Amino acid sequence: MLRVGALLLLVLAVAWAPAAGAGSTTPARFPRFDGAVPVLLYHGLARGGATPAAFDAQMRRLHALGFEPITLGRYVHFIRGDAVDLPQRPILITFDDAFLSSWTVADPVLARYGWSAAMYVPTGLVGLPGRMTWRRLRQAESSGRWQIDEHAGDGHVMSTVDAAGRRASFYANELWTNGRQETFAHYKERVSGDIRKGRTVLTRNLPGWISHGSFAVPFGNYGQMGSNDPRIEPWLKSFLESRFVVFFAHGDNVFTTPGPGVANRLRVAPGWNAQTLETQLRRGLHRLRSRTVAPR
Repeated sequence: MLRVGALLLLVLAVAWAPAAGAGSTTPARFPRFDGAVPVLLYHGLARGGATPAAFDAQMRRLHALGFEPITLGRYVHFIRGDAVDLPQRPILITFDDAFLSSWTVADPVLARYGWSAAMYVPTGLVGLPGRMTWRRLRQAESSGRWQIDEHAGDGHVMSTVDAAGRRASFYANELWTNGRQETFAHYKERVSGDIRKGRTVLTRNLPGWISHGSFAVPFGNYGQMGSNDPRIEPWLKSFLESRFVVFFAHGDNVFTTPGPGVANRLRVAPGWNAQTLETQLRRGLHRLRSRTVAPR
């Protein structure tokens, strides 16, 4: 009778045990890759962006997949082609626009794993409702978990660009003021001046701050996504290449590869869960491995 009871318990245990991999909460490790770094882009972690719960779940998934975030400085060295020791599954996590929720929500999660992230700051928005103050930015930088670089001076705005009142990116268009379109010469002075102003304001308000050599173009558009003057895209691209090792814009290639200039980021959209993020990263790796000659 004891043997029959033991056999019955064994049968029940096998019946209730999940099949290998079925229903498992631990995903398989992400494939290793060399010579590339995926870059994630978040905005605020509140209404209009990824929720706090989604961000927490996404970071847990990245950790389970074996990703290891790298610092912005390390990433810039990688892009420049310097000899740099990268983990088997490196990733760069970035936040734009200095939203307060990016700091209050993301920082405890990053601290849990000993991870870091980069914050791209449009200096003209610092201190506005829902944005970080300079005191908070200094606190973030001093934590050692956050690296800060420029997103714009006052130019992270949509501006009137034609007589019909259409509004578009300040950086990618000539503005329409006083009944006329600004000249290309004035456009170049305005945009280059805004970038210089952003750097000056960061230097003044963050003691010891030095640019890491990166820049995030407002709205990801340096003219390649549309402009009211075809001269803007080549000029702004050349100008940014002359001042930064790497600048981020919108594009399709999730995994960035060495070589100074423009690079892309994967924008983590509202509504994405951990599985969506993993799927996008796996698709990005497939594109990386399948393309032969393609820009970053």
